[in-house]
Amino acid sequence: LYGGGERHSHAIRMIEAILEDVPEIQSINMCYDVACVFESALHRYKPEWKETIRARIGRFHLYGHEHSCHVLYNLLRTQGYGLMIGEEPEHLWFIILHLIKSGRVSSGPRRTQKIDSCGMYQYCRIMDNTR
Repeated sequence: LYGGGERHSHAIRMIEAILEDVPEIQSINMCYDVACVFESALHRYKPEWKETIRARIGRFHLYGHEHSCHVLYNLLRTQGYGLMIGEEPEHLWFIILHLIKSGRVSSGPRRTQKIDSCGMYQYCRIMDNTR
């Protein structure tokens, strides 16, 4: 919990604070970028929370995880979860990710042209799929 990388102690402290403030809570469903690692660490640290706390990974952050994480920790594959509001901008950044590297060496007008072209391509793709 306190080693290198992601610090789970902050999330655990937040859960402890919620359970202290509202002791009648039966379960907590949460989203966390590294829920796959967090949930196993949480069950080692606080085994009594195994049935109370469930952590899942939001759609955008799943792209960086293994296939097993997609199956076990996907919001849409877990009862009690659904789409998470606020991930749409992150999904947009994933779509235009290839523009970042090439845009660093481009002039301002050329960057704008690339972003506009990518936006138009995505718009046409969406419109074709709705027909």
